[in-house]
Amino acid sequence: MKKSELVAALAYHAESSKVEAERFLDAFGKTIHAEILKAEKIVIPEVGTFQLSHREARKGRNPATGEEIQIAARNSVTFKATKSLQEAVNP
Repeated sequence: MKKSELVAALAYHAESSKVEAERFLDAFGKTIHAEILKAEKIVIPEVGTFQLSHREARKGRNPATGEEIQIAARNSVTFKATKSLQEAVNP
């Protein structure tokens, strides 16, 4: 689904204009970014939870050469779907 399709769907379900739906979607994205940067957990009812997680440094292997490499530590965003969403996807 492209952004324009999501905006149209939001506008339809919220019974609002596409301009208002796009403004909401942009604000929603900015809010998610800001809260994740503060290391906050974001719970979206009926959808799931976004959370910042830390991945430690580890050793890996270059699949092309077989050479052992060091993979740096980094932060990652994880998403866990709610039970109701999981059940809808896997009836």
